[in-house]
Amino acid sequence: MALLSGCAHLDGQTTDIVRLNDAIVRDDVDYVRSAVKTGALDVNQSIAVSGYQEGTPLLTVAARSASLKVLRYLISAGADVNARTPVNETALMLASFFLSEDREPSAASREPYDEAVRILVAAGAEIENYPHHYTPLSYAAYQGNDATVRFLIEHGARVDADAENGATYINTPLMMAAIEGHYSTALQLLRAGASAAIRVRGGYTAAEFAEKYRHAELARLLRCAERATPGQAFSQQCDGTIASSGRSPIAR
Repeated sequence: MALLSGCAHLDGQTTDIVRLNDAIVRDDVDYVRSAVKTGALDVNQSIAVSGYQEGTPLLTVAARSASLKVLRYLISAGADVNARTPVNETALMLASFFLSEDREPSAASREPYDEAVRILVAAGAEIENYPHHYTPLSYAAYQGNDATVRFLIEHGARVDADAENGATYINTPLMMAAIEGHYSTALQLLRAGASAAIRVRGGYTAAEFAEKYRHAELARLLRCAERATPGQAFSQQCDGTIASSGRSPIAR
């Protein structure tokens, strides 16, 4: 589809890009549906928005703002659930990462995004990514989005992404949680089988990331996980470390 600065063009019709973007962000599904039905817009069209001046698929715009009505409509109208932004992010990656603007991270600020994740996965969105690229699980772990982390794991996301033989070319989800100091997220990943022994080629392990960014309690937990005997349940070996941290363990 052609991408112009002010209008999207399709079959002789036009749609104002600024108004369209605003409608998606406000979750004005009637405006979007009308533009599609009149032929002014294609559900797989890309438009220029903040952060993606080259243009990005409508579905990724809806996912980034957790516009659930628009998201559902675009999917029902045939939008590609695995369409990518110019930097290879999928709608699922964006929904896994963001939270409501001007809000501190909380369950309430994440709730519409968690629902967007569920909608996209149900519609067939790919849980993984290209080799040596960050996955939706990595995005969720970096933000400490525990509900999404749990959901993605339950739906088959690989906790160590594409790491092999104890090495990776790109940070694993556990490393992403370690960088930001998300203790409960790291604990959830470890209990799901994530390996703390993996090292970025030429770089750090998750524990070393936690130490670098001064997340001392998390670093202790990850060091314990590094020493854990392969094949034995992580919680059986490191529960003492968890208890001494003063944190409330998540449900097993």
